[in-house]
Order: sequence, then structure tokens, then C-alpha cells
Amino acid sequence: GLPEPWAAAVRRAARSHAGDLEDALDRAVATTSLGASRRPLWWRVAGAAQWLVLATAVAGALWLLGLAVLDYLHLPGPPVPTAGELPWPTLLLLGGLLLGVVLALLSRAAAWLGGRRRARKAARALRASVERVGRELVLEPVAEELARHRRFTEALARVRAGT
Repeated sequence: GLPEPWAAAVRRAARSHAGDLEDALDRAVATTSLGASRRPLWWRVAGAAQWLVLATAVAGALWLLGLAVLDYLHLPGPPVPTAGELPWPTLLLLGGLLLGVVLALLSRAAAWLGGRRRARKAARALRASVERVGRELVLEPVAEELARHRRFTEALARVRAGT
């Protein structure tokens, strides 16, 4: 609703920093902290648990392998403890493998959820940086030009009113 000279002045104000806009946006994006530099605590805990589960499965496999070698050589094997009907070496191997799969699935789900949360946080930070640049280089010059128009029309109205 501005007269054409004022509308043109507002357009010029909006484009007044067009040459600086690309570099300012590049700097804003490059310097925005995305907060993704450190690994979460659960990551280290899950990694340690995975190593422990792997060691358990390997211990069970080695124990079973040792029993198989003794049986192959027709040597008497040591007594094998059991948990109910299941021998401990088998329980260690199967339990380690099963827990490894469960832990991997849980870690995958946690990583996916954490990744989504971090992506949202990074998007908010980037959006805020880009909005700041847009406000400084486009919206503020436009607002200044509109304020100048408002002051001009108010002064014109005062002159017309004879004040």
C-alpha cells in the first residue's frame, strides 16, 4: 500500500546487503555450534556391554571347543556345571549371542532416537543463525525504511494540520 517511490525504496533497502548475504549465511552456518562433537554416555556404556557380551560368548565357545577336543582325543573331560539342564559353556555361548543381538537392537533404537533429537537441535540452531542474518541484512533495513516512511507521513500530517 505504499506509493511507488516508497515501495521502490523499501525494495532497495531489502536488497541493500545482497552482496553480503551469501557470505554472511556461509559464516552463520559454518560457525553454528551443532552440539554433535561428543558421544553420549550411554554410547560408552553400550560399547562396554557389547565387549562384555562378546567375551562371554567367546568364553563359552572356547570352553565348548576345549570339551570337544578332549572328547575327540578320548581324554576324560572335567565335570561341566549346569544351570538346570543346560551346561554352562552352552549357556555362555547362546546367552552371549542372544544378549549381543538384543543389545545391538537396543543400541540401534537409542542411536536413532538420539540422532533425531540431535538433528532437531541442529536444525533449530541453524534456523536461528539464518534468521539472525536475514533479520540483520534484510528485515532491519526494510523496517528502517518503513519507519522513515511513517515519520514522513506523520510529519506531513502535522504540517497539513498546521501544528
